[in-house]
Amino acid sequence: MIRPRISLILAALALAVAAPAAADAPVVPLTKDVRAALEPLGPGVVGEALPAAPINEPSRLRHLEPGTWRYQVVAGAHQSQEQTVRVERVTSGDQGATWEVVTDKEEIQQLKVTTDHEVVKLSQSNERSDRIVVYRPGLVLETGMSVGESKTVKSRVATHKLQRPEEVEFEGQLEYTTRYIGAYRVTTPAGEFDARLLEHRYAMTIGPAKANYHSYGFYADDVGNVAEVSEESVSALLVYRHSSNSARVLLSAPPR
Repeated sequence: MIRPRISLILAALALAVAAPAAADAPVVPLTKDVRAALEPLGPGVVGEALPAAPINEPSRLRHLEPGTWRYQVVAGAHQSQEQTVRVERVTSGDQGATWEVVTDKEEIQQLKVTTDHEVVKLSQSNERSDRIVVYRPGLVLETGMSVGESKTVKSRVATHKLQRPEEVEFEGQLEYTTRYIGAYRVTTPAGEFDARLLEHRYAMTIGPAKANYHSYGFYADDVGNVAEVSEESVSALLVYRHSSNSARVLLSAPPR
């Protein structure tokens, strides 16, 4: 799932399934390029390749249940710090449930899980920037993705000030691609997991700002994200430029 630091682009605007194993599923060793990209996680985190079955219930990978997940940041500007992710249910109904995912008490994502187990990202906000970004249509992690497959979603995006949610501040476009790389044994302070590796890419233009985001995330069924490496760059004309990279591993998750 994408989890960019949306506060960066908002600041720029202001300035101008069960375990992923099956007997007949393919085993995909990491390529040299992907292994190099995962190096910020440190030695011993990413282990052997495992059989990678299709992702039939993506909601189990995202695992939206009430609770708190704790991560250790192992690379980037906040290295050695802890990160807290809290999940809360907002609504539920015949079409599925809506959830809020709050990172470090300031970044809030609103996600919907449909009755078909798809996960749809609806919006993202940041309290420090006083803005919310809305995606139409929402960004979807669909069912049935097979290893090696990638899917691209094109979406319109708009920013609103939190104090004036009815007014559109800027509009733009986003192209978001997810690729299912394979399944691997992952070891973190929270334990050992059989996890799927997804690559996420997005390119967004909104108002005077442009942003690019790229991440590799490991997801374990009924646990959620257990390790991740990400990089992001944001610019707004000639008045704002920012780039960052980060890596994190799971410290603890709610009991299953």
